[in-house]
Amino acid sequence: MGESIFTMKNPLASVLRAFAVLLFAALLPLAVHAGTPLICHPYAIGDAPTLPGGSWKGADPSYDRTNLVRDTLALLTPSTPVLVRMETLRRAAIYATANMRGWNKSTPYTTEDRKIAGDLLEQLRLRTTTATDQTRDLALFDLGFFTETLRQTNLDPALDGYDLLLKVAELRPADADVQFALALASSWPKRRDYTAHLAQATAGAKPGTLLAANLQSHFSH
Repeated sequence: MGESIFTMKNPLASVLRAFAVLLFAALLPLAVHAGTPLICHPYAIGDAPTLPGGSWKGADPSYDRTNLVRDTLALLTPSTPVLVRMETLRRAAIYATANMRGWNKSTPYTTEDRKIAGDLLEQLRLRTTTATDQTRDLALFDLGFFTETLRQTNLDPALDGYDLLLKVAELRPADADVQFALALASSWPKRRDYTAHLAQATAGAKPGTLLAANLQSHFSH
């Protein structure tokens, strides 16, 4: 009694759920902006603290990346919003890979690039093993999002953080910001649930919010 028809486990519920997703999808932008979706376009985060910014994709060429692991971990506190985490990790991936120097494979990534990226990845992984029940979702998000962002730098094509992000969505089922991250992660290469992620992010984005601004800036007709 009192159970929504969208949560009842029967064939009609499945049909209605699919129809709802398709309805939202019909109102959505049709394409993500050109470029690597998780890297090439900064996320709007207001005046929230993050890694230093600059002209190239929001990164500062003068930043001393030997401090990257320490600085990144310090910014990813339990109270840091998901969108701010995304921008911090986006910049971290750019710094770790020296502005994606090996993107087109004409200039290989250096040993230092791989060490810095690997060290941060390992520290994020370790945090998932020590996280409490209250912080596990965000620890998994950081690891999954950074892993998926690194994949798009061509540092290591075998990297895949998408499944970790799906686990975060299970832990935070009403979090539209997480669905926004999943929409970007599933847009290139296109994954089966891309439309559903984007629909859920759009449905949860209230007018005037940072999420609404990011959906507008990252997806276009």
